[in-house]
Amino acid sequence: MFKAIIGCAVIFSFVCMLLAAAPFTPAISGSFIMLLFAGAIGYKGYLQSSLILLLINTLAVIGSPAINIENTQTLLFLPILFSISFGGVLLGVRKLTLKNDL
Repeated sequence: MFKAIIGCAVIFSFVCMLLAAAPFTPAISGSFIMLLFAGAIGYKGYLQSSLILLLINTLAVIGSPAINIENTQTLLFLPILFSISFGGVLLGVRKLTLKNDL
């Protein structure tokens, strides 16, 4: 069941990446949500799926013309979002390496 949810999340992220290329689209908010989901499943130990989600959604966020980096709220929001998502994956990697060392 959980693999089906991850598969749907990857498909949704890919669609959001394609739609985020348009300048005035709310699809970038779907990418933000999927970045948080990638951090959560990375922390749970599903590293391959979380890395795929991180790649797709990071490309969507960086490539979107809807992101205005001149705004100070955006400059505060993006590093916090990326630190949560990438931090979850890094903590998941650490948990798995410590479990395999024992």
